[in-house]
Amino acid sequence: MDDWHSKLARDLMAETPSGAVFDAGASMEIAFGQARSAITYALELARAHRLPATGRVEGDEVWLRFGHGQGSLTLNRREGYIAVEVHLPGPPVARREQQLRWHDRGFVDDSGGPADPGAITRTLIDELVADWRSRPESERGRLSSAPPPDLDDEPTKA
Repeated sequence: MDDWHSKLARDLMAETPSGAVFDAGASMEIAFGQARSAITYALELARAHRLPATGRVEGDEVWLRFGHGQGSLTLNRREGYIAVEVHLPGPPVARREQQLRWHDRGFVDDSGGPADPGAITRTLIDELVADWRSRPESERGRLSSAPPPDLDDEPTKA
C-alpha cells in the first residue's frame, strides 16, 4: 500500500463521523480507487475511439459495459468487502461473482486465496475486450451516436 494513499485516507477520514480509519478501511478505499482508475482508463480510451463502451465511475459502484459484456465492482463499507461481478453473454453464458475481503495484511477472495483488486479489475476489462474482439465484425458495433469515421474532431490528430 502506498504511504501517500494511507496518509490521505487517515487525514480525510479523521473528519468523518467515525473519526478514525483502520488499515482495512484505508486499504479497501485505495483498492477501490485503483479499480475505478482502471475502469475510467478503459472507458475513456474506448470512447475516444468510438468503441461500444458505457460505464459509471462515481460512487461506490463502478461498472463497464463493453460490447455485449459487463463487469462491475461495488464497495460495501458496512460489510467490509468489494463485490466483483462479470457477465459475458454466451454461448456459453459466463457469469462470475466474488467478494474480496481485507484479511490481516492483504485481500482474499471467496476461497481464502490472495486477491489483488486492481489486477482483478484489469483482468475483468481484458475479458470484456477479448469477448468483444472474438465476435464477428458485424456484431462488434460502434457507438450509435458516434459521428462518421471520416469526421476530423480531434484537434491534435497528426
